Amino acid sequence: MSLARKGLGAGLLACAAALALAGAAGAATHDDLARAAATYRAQLAANPDQPEVRAALGETLEALGDPAGAMAEYEKAIHGPGDSHRALIDHGQLLVTEGRFDDGRKDFDRALSQNPRDVEALTARGHSWVAQGKGKKARAALADFNAALAIRPNDSGALNARGNFYLAELKPELAIADFNTGLAGSPKDDVLLFNRGMAWKQLNKYDRALRDFNSVLRLTPDDPATLAAKGDAYRQLGDLLLAKEFFDASLKLEPRNPRALEARGEIRTTLGDGAGGDADKAMARKIDPSVEPPP
Repeated sequence: MSLARKGLGAGLLACAAALALAGAAGAATHDDLARAAATYRAQLAANPDQPEVRAALGETLEALGDPAGAMAEYEKAIHGPGDSHRALIDHGQLLVTEGRFDDGRKDFDRALSQNPRDVEALTARGHSWVAQGKGKKARAALADFNAALAIRPNDSGALNARGNFYLAELKPELAIADFNTGLAGSPKDDVLLFNRGMAWKQLNKYDRALRDFNSVLRLTPDDPATLAAKGDAYRQLGDLLLAKEFFDASLKLEPRNPRALEARGEIRTTLGDGAGGDADKAMARKIDPSVEPPP
């Protein structure tokens, strides 16, 4: 499962815990995911006591947009016989995405009671503190990330998590150092590349940010969050026409992204399309009333 990792501009801090923690289901298209889910269900029909297979099915259902189905599979794995480690991490992460931070941490704590050197559980618990958005939890988050990296110094998930923690703390130089270490071992990791691009953007080094975003798009073409991030970089550089092109492309793929709508609305207004700008901004606030104009 891959937790949400891509925001835009000021939204970066709101969803700064950009991670790829547990293994993804590995299927790129809806049809691939549906076939994978069918395969897992067939395996479980033959032998229901397979917690790893249930966790994999849960991850696949999440990717298909069925969090309730995923939760049901994780809970069956957790309460059934066998090694529940993977399901505990997945279950906890899904709870965190739902805002149930304490419940999620109970799962991570349970995994750590089984194995105190569980890097995934430490990283996931650290992420939960960041996702909760409480500054007083920063020390707990950093302690978990540091503990994970003391066990496995080159773990890309832990490096990405700590790097995003540093971004949330407005320490982009430290974030870039972690992303660079992760990319040294995994140079085609699109999560690390995207987040390093966001760190360069935080430093106002838009040429380097664009280089990383272009690398992401070569790996995952038509990724809406990366297209929006490119649009924002061009907006910061003052090229509003090119910025609008990238926001248009992003919103064609993900039409209900409130931050991209708000940013495009500002651009359209500046370019003289007041009605279009107002429509974009009104839609953004209808989707998410907390959205603020981009800096």
